[in-house]
Amino acid sequence: MTELFAFPIGPISYLFLALIAYCDTLVGVGFFVFGEVAFVSAGAMFAANGHIGPIVAVMASAWAGDLTSFWIGRHYGSKLSRRYLHSLKQRRNWRKVQSALVKRGAVYVIAARFLGPIAWITPMLAGTIGMRPNRFAAAAAVGVFLGAGQFVLLGAFGFHVSNKIYPFLTDHAWSIGLLTLLTVLAVTVFFQSKGSFSLRVCKSMTAAVLVFLSINLIYFFVLDTHTRTPNAQLPAHAICTKADNALLAYPGATDLHLPQPINVVLLSNGAGSDLMTALNWHQNLTFSNNSIGLLRFAALLLQSTPPVSELFWRGTAADSAFQLPGNLKSREHIRWWDLASGLSVGAISRDDELAIKYYRHLPVLLHDIDPYVDKSRDMLAKQIKENTTFEILGYSRIGTPVFEAATADYETDGRILVVAERGHKISEEVMSCLRLTRDAA
Repeated sequence: MTELFAFPIGPISYLFLALIAYCDTLVGVGFFVFGEVAFVSAGAMFAANGHIGPIVAVMASAWAGDLTSFWIGRHYGSKLSRRYLHSLKQRRNWRKVQSALVKRGAVYVIAARFLGPIAWITPMLAGTIGMRPNRFAAAAAVGVFLGAGQFVLLGAFGFHVSNKIYPFLTDHAWSIGLLTLLTVLAVTVFFQSKGSFSLRVCKSMTAAVLVFLSINLIYFFVLDTHTRTPNAQLPAHAICTKADNALLAYPGATDLHLPQPINVVLLSNGAGSDLMTALNWHQNLTFSNNSIGLLRFAALLLQSTPPVSELFWRGTAADSAFQLPGNLKSREHIRWWDLASGLSVGAISRDDELAIKYYRHLPVLLHDIDPYVDKSRDMLAKQIKENTTFEILGYSRIGTPVFEAATADYETDGRILVVAERGHKISEEVMSCLRLTRDAA
């Protein structure tokens, strides 16, 4: 939204806005010009760029338009009124405004700015009745400052509000559309159904749930929403930079998507899948790596090995996912991102229960994780200790501790399990940046 008002401001921009503001207050022309556009735009530009020039330009031009109309009324007002005011109603309104101007003068000139169409003829009438020019100029300046100023403030305030609302609407358009559809459907079914209040509530909720599940199925199995992007080829020490941001994987790209921590690092000549194969973990399908139809999905459910939902680390989906034997409610699982320079990073946790989670574009029915992710990490460490192909180098403290699961959906001490293939050469740079400690699991 910012880009709409962030273009370079120069003489052409000033002239364009000033012309609109001037014509808006010029008698005979103002009826066809919406000067509010210029005032609101000037306020929005000030909010976007900090330039006060557009505000000065529109205010000065609006005041100049009032002075021009006053001059026209002073020299031609009587002739124009006799020529163009033919109906009795028009002449009566003309006399009412004249009478108000004679009685209240400057106060009426200021107030006219808030009286809609009356503002278009008041400056001319003030000139026609012979109001003193300096008195009118001062009153018109106050009127413009207050009347036009309200739209300038509206533009500035509206910019700040829309700058927050517009990104939210674009980021969550799918969810807003789904929630709107479900609400309209539930209300419609409720009022169109017959029976008791409880029965109608049951019908409306059932309809909403069925549509919600149907849209979930369409999202996962019909729409092409899981197109994979290539992984960035990063050096091994890249994980040590900007740790607060780099070590979190997200199910989407907005503030409402709750992250999971990267809590395992593998240093080897292979990939994360090599470690999991050596530990006899089952490899899961993922929506970005595999073609999963509805029938195949149902078969995987029966085997208690459903696909793993996507997490995105540095904007990229995981290369592989694995699980230990479990059931549809609970299972240990890990996702791996394989990078260059013999580095893989993983996020391990335990599925705890089914819940409606915000995933990518929509709220969907997914597994929720056990918030104590360190248990899963330490369980993996115990398995690796019994393996002869890989070894534990220690724990890295480059992660960020989280002590309150309510704010992040998990708790952790921030330590990252560092695993290496036996015999794999590790540079001093990597060892230094990981800040390894040899404390036990």
